[in-house]
Amino acid sequence: MNTELIILRRFQAHPGFVVLCFDLTRREHNMTKSTIQTKRKDWAKTKQLLESLTPEQLSDAAEQAQQHKPIANKAVKELLRMVSRVGGSSPGSAEKKWYMYTQLKSSTVYHGSPVIFLTLNPGERDSPMTLKFAGEDINMYSFCPDLYSQTQRLQVTLSNPAAVVEYFHHTVNAIIERVLKGGLFGELAHYFGTIEYQGRGTPHIHLLVHSFYIYLN
Repeated sequence: MNTELIILRRFQAHPGFVVLCFDLTRREHNMTKSTIQTKRKDWAKTKQLLESLTPEQLSDAAEQAQQHKPIANKAVKELLRMVSRVGGSSPGSAEKKWYMYTQLKSSTVYHGSPVIFLTLNPGERDSPMTLKFAGEDINMYSFCPDLYSQTQRLQVTLSNPAAVVEYFHHTVNAIIERVLKGGLFGELAHYFGTIEYQGRGTPHIHLLVHSFYIYLN
């Protein structure tokens, strides 16, 4: 086991580690994007426009948005455009979700309607791979399920969410590479997927698949 993996195993069961890493990653992304905005040639004009905003103008714009009316204030509209440019690639943001929605529409326009809809929900509590990712010293080729009860497996997954996510990504990537790209549904034209989290906190993915073979037949 390499050094990076040992460090990951050391902290991945900490209750706040995953959230902290995600928060730091988003902050770094947003700060970088915001800095790029200030390097634009028209930033001086934009800065002057934003500095002219008052609390009353922002309140008026918020009321217009709540009433589903177009925002008339140019400075507020420019501010919203800047937020959208920063948030368009920020994980978990509303702008990122809207960007993914436009990607989905574009893929449908280009490839046509998807012909296969898949929902993948890997069972992390029933696979020894989750235990392996959680740092348990087990042999994948000679694993005995009786050594770990369902209660023990549930405790491992609850105390180590990073192992659950790692198992999920390895399983989904294997299905995409071996099943979809492997040609089970014909020659793969395109696929698009989004990850959601269930009530119990585990991820699952919805996939739309376009296949050349099905189109031709």
